Formats: sequence, structure tokens, C-alpha cells
Amino acid sequence: SKKHDVVFLIDGSYDSRNGFEEIRGFVEKIVESLNLGENRDQVAVVQYSRDATVNFYLNSYSSKNDVLNSIGTMRHKLGRPLNIGKALEFVRDNVFAASVGGRHAESVPQYLYVFSGGRSGDDVRGPAQSLKENGIKTFSVGTKNADTLEMQTISFTPAHYFHVTDFNNLQSIHPSVEATLRGVQETAEFPTVIG
Repeated sequence: SKKHDVVFLIDGSYDSRNGFEEIRGFVEKIVESLNLGENRDQVAVVQYSRDATVNFYLNSYSSKNDVLNSIGTMRHKLGRPLNIGKALEFVRDNVFAASVGGRHAESVPQYLYVFSGGRSGDDVRGPAQSLKENGIKTFSVGTKNADTLEMQTISFTPAHYFHVTDFNNLQSIHPSVEATLRGVQETAEFPTVIG
């Protein structure tokens, strides 16, 4: 059966304070559509502002209920500035890592969802490139205060960047995010050739 490692990197800074509940709801909706469990889909959630803080790792929970409970009770971190580059490196090194459940070595597709309500305080180009080189497919969601070029740079392709006026409009992009995720899954699965 298909399995995926899915990490949500959520803007926990002051930039998202008015939209944090909407981000939470959006993440819950995506999690609902996943097939969680050991040897199936795994989810991790990280919040970032100046630094990144892990809410839970890929191998923290194996049931959808536990994941949803944790997402439902997480507190908004707050703080500034928003260091997206640093957060991307943190996720690459500490959250997709095999020691905390990352399954890159088993060729399990790895996806990252980045939510940003502002412009990054640091450079994103190097970290974004290294995620791509590690085979991590990044989707980004940014508000009107996010930098479009920056978000497209982070994303797996520019088509994996979703713009919303503010986080209150997240529900409007849910169908296209789902469709893109499915599209990526289809192209990410290599057919097994039986010789």
C-alpha cells in the first residue's frame, strides 16, 4: 500500500496570529484525507518563527485520533522574525530524519507543507534547493504579506505554491491542494517492472 511522510511547517510567528485557527483547521482537513498508521502515512507538525519547534515527529503517533488530538491542542508559538530558511534546514535535518521516523531510505515519498504569513527574515534559496536535492516535495501556502517569488522558490515547482489573501481564505484552496497532492503522488510512484 502507498505510504507517505508528511510534515507541516506552520508559521507560528505574530504574522499568523489572526489565522492560526484556520491553519489548524486546514491541517486537520489534510490529515483526515491521509491513511495514518505504521507502515502507512506518517505526519509531523513543526511551528517556526525565529526558530523552529517540533509539536510532534513522524513517529510520535501511529493513529489518526492521536495526531488530530495533538493538532487540536497545540498552542500558537508566537515570536518574530520569520526565518523560513532556517526552518527548512531544521526540518530537513531533524524532522525528516530516519531517527525520528523519516523513511527516505525506504524510498517513501516525503512531502512538506509550508505556511507563511510574511516575508522570510533569512535567505531561502540554499535550504530550498537542498530539500529538492533530498527528494522532498514542498507545497507552500502564503498570504498577501508573503513574498511570491520566495514562496515559489521554496516550492517543488511554482505550481506547488498556493496564494491566499489571508489565512481565513484557506478553505478556498483546499480542493486544489488536494488535487496537486494526488497529482504528485501519481507521478511519484514508479511502476514496478517485472522482468
